[in-house]
Amino acid sequence: MMKKKLNSAIARAVCCACLLSVTAIAHAASADWKPVLVDAAGSVRGPGEPIRFKLPRLPREALQRLALEFDDMDVTGFVATEGDFAVFTSPQPIPYGAHRLRMVEYALDGNIIERGLWTVEIRKTAAFREAQLQAETTISASQRIADDLPEPSPDKSSANAGARLQGLLADDGWKVKGSMDFLYTGQPAPVAGGTQSSLRNLGRYLLTAEAGPVVAQVGHHSIASDGLVMRGFNRCGGSIGAQSLETGTSLTAFSISSQDVGGLQDGFCAGNPENRTNGVALSSRPFSSQRDALALSATHVSGEGPSQSGMIGTGIAGDQTSSSGRATGLVADSSLFDRRLRLRGEYASSAYDLDGRGRDTDLDGVLDSNLPAENDRAYTGLLTYTPWHDMIVSKLPLIWNMGVEKKRLGTYFKSPANPTGESDRDTLRAFTGVNWAGMDMQLSISHETDNVNDIALLPRTESVRKVASLAFSPLFRAQPGAIADRPEQPWYGRPVFSISVLELEQNVEKAAAGLSVGALNSITNVVMSASFAYPAWNWSIFHSLGSITNHINAVPDTRTRVSQLNANFRVGQSLDVRPSLQYSTTEESDPPAGVVAKDTTSATAGLGLGYIFSEKVNVILSLNSGNEKASDGSRDSKVTSVTGNLQWNAIRAQGAQPGLSLALDGLYTDTEDSVSAENSRHNYQVFLRLIISWLPTY
Repeated sequence: MMKKKLNSAIARAVCCACLLSVTAIAHAASADWKPVLVDAAGSVRGPGEPIRFKLPRLPREALQRLALEFDDMDVTGFVATEGDFAVFTSPQPIPYGAHRLRMVEYALDGNIIERGLWTVEIRKTAAFREAQLQAETTISASQRIADDLPEPSPDKSSANAGARLQGLLADDGWKVKGSMDFLYTGQPAPVAGGTQSSLRNLGRYLLTAEAGPVVAQVGHHSIASDGLVMRGFNRCGGSIGAQSLETGTSLTAFSISSQDVGGLQDGFCAGNPENRTNGVALSSRPFSSQRDALALSATHVSGEGPSQSGMIGTGIAGDQTSSSGRATGLVADSSLFDRRLRLRGEYASSAYDLDGRGRDTDLDGVLDSNLPAENDRAYTGLLTYTPWHDMIVSKLPLIWNMGVEKKRLGTYFKSPANPTGESDRDTLRAFTGVNWAGMDMQLSISHETDNVNDIALLPRTESVRKVASLAFSPLFRAQPGAIADRPEQPWYGRPVFSISVLELEQNVEKAAAGLSVGALNSITNVVMSASFAYPAWNWSIFHSLGSITNHINAVPDTRTRVSQLNANFRVGQSLDVRPSLQYSTTEESDPPAGVVAKDTTSATAGLGLGYIFSEKVNVILSLNSGNEKASDGSRDSKVTSVTGNLQWNAIRAQGAQPGLSLALDGLYTDTEDSVSAENSRHNYQVFLRLIISWLPTY
């Protein structure tokens, strides 16, 4: 018995010793082990390839204490174990470039042990970090198989094609990307020499190359932000500049077309010196620690191009000959007090020559006149104040802003890079707005005068404009819990209401050019709308009231009303129904001598139908009928039109596989004119179309 107890004790001791030894070995292994990053399956690691790590054999408790970070984000939830491997699979393709991976262990004593740190590069190929090419190509051929058209009628056969290419190449330190539109139409188009030719052209395009801080662009692009010197000036040409993201400084020089041209016209758009604008743009944020405290920019342009027809100031007409000019602008923009206060000021000067090198009025090849360039200046100032950014009222954020703007544009101010810009304006405007609980209210009032330079032969008019608007969309707060437990949508759906009111009073302050001092025009316009959305349908209503009173009795006073109703219904899973109604009236009164006042009414009804027979076959039908009548008998007509489209998408475009569709299109129009029988007619056309689409991607 004693011997058995002794043997049992010895056995327990041996087991304990073995257990302690194994525990010590495991602890030693857990203290010193390092994971091994497994190389990519191919020559490079792609965006969607899982990342694998080889791990030593570890206790389950040790595995549970491991964590993986990807670019300083915890992605442990996307890691799975496969035998001796840990596999990280990103839920989305990993962006190209270098990324940091870090594996850590949270020890029992509270310490964080770094087990591994790697830099993983995601590449397209061994030669390029990024390489992408995508094409969207459509070729359409149509044949008119039936018609009833007046002579001469267009050709029965036609073909059109379009393609948009987008590409990207990049590696460490540089990137080249671009997009191009190619156009082709078989319809004849007039060209120089009076002959006809099909249109084959490179449309809008843009090529951009970046190498460190240097950026070069060729094609259609905007150079600087909108201002007095450049506004909406997206033109075709070239630019090169350098920028620093750390200091917010950029400098760009450019040479672009004055008038918009497409493709390779004028030698990459800016090869014609008579249609070219050159310049330089500089911007900077001098306070790097507070980038919003001050932003400075300067722009200088000098250009020549076809003259813009229209008015420069009041009573100073342009012409269609070549014009030239230059302009310089300076802008300072500052946001202070946690962006509550914004101050923006801009100053610009210009010298603009309406007839450029001169004007040949009788087309004999000799310049008959050459007006001098007109120098002028302009400035704007803006102050906005937002008292609260984080004000909460009834658990909802409230934003209130207010501001004042001053703008003075000289009578002759004009920039070659702002062809549609205003001139001859002196404006003072105050505004305020409140946004809370789905409600947005805006109010502004402005006072404006023209003839800024006080030209003796021109009158001066003043305008007082008042604008108020209110939009409201009730907020629906989602309730927690299962969808079945959430409240149903109200019977009125999800509504959006809006109303805006405009009042404009124009008066003559200084008499000239046949205008006397006094009231000139009174204009009022009220627009109201409401829309209601439901899960399977929606509808909306629109109504506007407008009036124009001419106090000098030069034209009749008018009162206009427009009402419109639209709806969109989904019936089942296949049918869409889109009815619409519109009715408008215009009433004239107090006409000048010799003019007869008349009332005009018009009404239009429409119905759109769409039906999906299958994934490949669908039909669209549209019916519209409208009539217009004037009380003086000058107009009385009715127009009815029907259009239809039946399309069979035989093969779906997918990857390298082109798509093929066949379509049958029809158009019928019937016009009944009770005033002039010559205008009464009916015609129809039926087309058979073949469409080939191709969307390859590399």
